[in-house]
Amino acid sequence: MTENIEGYDKCSLCPRRCGVRRSVTRGFCGAGNVPVLNLYMPHFGEEPPISGSKGSGAMFFEGCPMHCIFCQNGHISRGLTGKGMICGEHKLVEIFFELRDLGVHNINLVTPLHYAPHIERAVRLAKDQGFDLPFVLNSGGYESVETLKMFEGLIDIYLPDFKFWDSRLAAACAKAPDYRETAVKAIEEMFRQTGKAQIDPDTGLLKKGMIVRHLMIPSKLFDTKKILDHLTSRYGNDIYISLMNQYTPMPHLHKIKDVPPYLLKKVREGHYEAAVDYLAQKGQINAFVQEDDASGDSMIPDFKY
Repeated sequence: MTENIEGYDKCSLCPRRCGVRRSVTRGFCGAGNVPVLNLYMPHFGEEPPISGSKGSGAMFFEGCPMHCIFCQNGHISRGLTGKGMICGEHKLVEIFFELRDLGVHNINLVTPLHYAPHIERAVRLAKDQGFDLPFVLNSGGYESVETLKMFEGLIDIYLPDFKFWDSRLAAACAKAPDYRETAVKAIEEMFRQTGKAQIDPDTGLLKKGMIVRHLMIPSKLFDTKKILDHLTSRYGNDIYISLMNQYTPMPHLHKIKDVPPYLLKKVREGHYEAAVDYLAQKGQINAFVQEDDASGDSMIPDFKY
């Protein structure tokens, strides 16, 4: 049995503001009015201060407001698979504690905000029960400030993407020409809540703060530089920046009519090296880079679909 929680009628939880009654109709995110969890596990593929030595307690939710056409998690992000676990707030709390008992360093909520009413109540309930691990909110960056404000004082670490700068690129890849403006405001709100990144000197784990990820898109080095310009000038070393070269052209892209040809390639080695050098020139010390070609599907979890 799941709990009936308000907040899904005339839905405006994400910037799409599709306005549907999600107890009757699925939203743009592909989801109804109760969380569906596809997979939860200790995850070792995050940045070192998140995964640590024992893993991050990752919880992968089905559905997503972004629908990036190149998504590696597309099997679960484009809608409901029929294989996921329906989880009300009390079941979510049980899973938090189960993951904690496995020894993970934190609870990593992956793409959860289209279920924000349930997630907020579950996190609050867990804390009321003495839950003592940090909560990580792992997001595509395309989030509503009003929804993020629901989590003030509840989320310790934000892990957003900053995917696109150019509105035409965002429109081509995610039908979200307003992505840049929306992500800038969302990341600003996340930083307001957490403040400067704090690393535990004894464990090397991130206790509080933000890591902003940028996955480079093939042939879009200029877009990457514009994003790095913004992040370094606004936040500098008060946040961590994770620059990723793991873009992988997934097989389904070849089936999409008029797919942009650059999405069928990998990031050029020289472009990634140029971006790493550019980030260093900006004086960004708090950064994560990938030394080798990290593309491929080896780190994609074994989702149920």
